Amino acid sequence: MVVVHLPAFLEPFTPPSPLKLPSACRNASFVHSGDLGSSHALWWSPRDEHRQPDTVLLFIPGNPGLVDFYIPFLSSVHEQHVSSNLAIVAHSHLDHYAGIENKPETRYSSDEFLSIQIQCSIEILDGIIRSYTKDTKIILVGHSVGSWIILQVLKHRTDSIKAAFLLFPTVSNIANTPNGKLLSPIFMPWSRHILSSLSFLIGYFPRSCFARMYPSWPEQQLSVLHYFLSSKQSIFAALSMGAEEMRTIKRLEDHVLEENIEKLFAYYAQRDDWIGAESRAIFTLLNPDGQSSRLVQGPVDVPHAFCISERSKSVSVGRYS
Repeated sequence: MVVVHLPAFLEPFTPPSPLKLPSACRNASFVHSGDLGSSHALWWSPRDEHRQPDTVLLFIPGNPGLVDFYIPFLSSVHEQHVSSNLAIVAHSHLDHYAGIENKPETRYSSDEFLSIQIQCSIEILDGIIRSYTKDTKIILVGHSVGSWIILQVLKHRTDSIKAAFLLFPTVSNIANTPNGKLLSPIFMPWSRHILSSLSFLIGYFPRSCFARMYPSWPEQQLSVLHYFLSSKQSIFAALSMGAEEMRTIKRLEDHVLEENIEKLFAYYAQRDDWIGAESRAIFTLLNPDGQSSRLVQGPVDVPHAFCISERSKSVSVGRYS
C-alpha cells in the first residue's frame, strides 16, 4: 500500500462518501482564513516521494467546482508528466462540496459567491509558496470559470507563477454566450432557492436513473453528480456563483493577458456554447501567426465539460510545463 503524505498546508480529511482514488492521490481539506471554513482538496504526491516536488500544479475547477469530477484528467497529467517530481493540488470551490458543511451561510454576502473563490485560491496558492523553496515551479491550471479566477490570481501573485493554462476559458461576457442566455433563468434568486430546496428529492432517485439520463457519463462521475445534487448548500452556492459570473465577467481583460503573455497557454473546443466572440482576441494574442503551441483547439469530440467525458484524458497540459 502506498502511503501518501500531505504537505503542511493541507489537513487530513475522510469524505462521507469516498470515491476510489489512484494510489498517488489522497483526500484533504484546506482551512481558509477568518470564519470562511474549509474546502475539499485532492493531493497527488510526486511519483518519487523521497524528494521534494520540483513543480506543483494548482488546479482550479469550473462551476460546479467539484474536483472529484477531474480525477481521471488530473491523474493522467500526473502520470504522463515528464518529471517524477510533479505534485498536484486541486481544491473544490468553497461550499460547493457536500461533504464539508461550513456554517453559518451568512459569513459572506450573497453577491460574493464568485469573488470569495478568488480569495480562497490565493490562500491555497500562498500555502504552496510557504511550503516550498523559490526553486519550485508553480503552475496554475483552470477550467471554464476557473480560468477567469486564474487571471484574477495572476494580478496578485504573478511573480510566483511559472505558467498558467486556461482550459475552455470563460473569461468574458458569459451572459451573452448561447448557454448564458439559455440558462440565465436558473440563476435568478427565486430559482436558486427553489432548485436548492428540492435537493432532498435526490435521495428518492436511485443512481441507475442518472445512468439512464446520462448514458455517456462514467460511473464515478455519476456518483459525483448524485452526491452534489443531494446537497442544498452545494446547489445554492453553485447557482449563486453562476449568477455572479453573469453579472461580473464582462469585458475581456486583455491587459491581464498582455502582461502575462509569456506564461499563458489556452485550450479550446471546436465548438463551445459557453465562449463568446472575444475568444478571437485571445487567439490573436496567443497565436498571432497560427503556429504557436500556446493555443490548442482540441478534437471535435472533446466538449467544454470534458471532465465528465470519456475523452477527459485526451486534454493534456504536461507537454507545456
